[in-house]
Amino acid sequence: MDPGFTESTMFGERVSAIGVGRGIRRLAWLVAPVLLLLALAGCAGWWDSESHKVRAAVISYELEKASAPIDDLVIRLSPREFRADYGGGSRMVWLVSNSLERRYREGEYFKVRDPQRSYLFVQDIRYDGPRTGALVRTVLYDVSHLPVTKELELAKTDDGWQVNSERIVDSA
Repeated sequence: MDPGFTESTMFGERVSAIGVGRGIRRLAWLVAPVLLLLALAGCAGWWDSESHKVRAAVISYELEKASAPIDDLVIRLSPREFRADYGGGSRMVWLVSNSLERRYREGEYFKVRDPQRSYLFVQDIRYDGPRTGALVRTVLYDVSHLPVTKELELAKTDDGWQVNSERIVDSA
């Protein structure tokens, strides 16, 4: 008998180590594609394309209305959301946290940020029931003015999302 080959009796049957190894390899080849597909499906779920389109519409709307270029785009994200670059020449800042960490992380960021840089802070998106409308709160800070907090109401169109109205909530 080959020294690298072992046999044992399991449940009344002769089982060889080589045969068990082949069985495990076959099982691995069957399970690996399934696990890969599940992982890809999970990653695809992280990308919420509706939220991305809503944020893009809000940022585009606010950048067009701004009297001067915005230095920083500050985006509030949940841990499961994708970090997209909405750019426009602005520096991107993603504040990723769950609702429990949010107050601490956002407080820390706004304490240490440069007060000479303007920013647009895009907060949470709230959808209506059928997800045909959305409400987004933004804070626009221009270094020559105080921060202005607004609520933007959006409607879903065939092409994406469009801002229908805005309401000033607070202008400190």
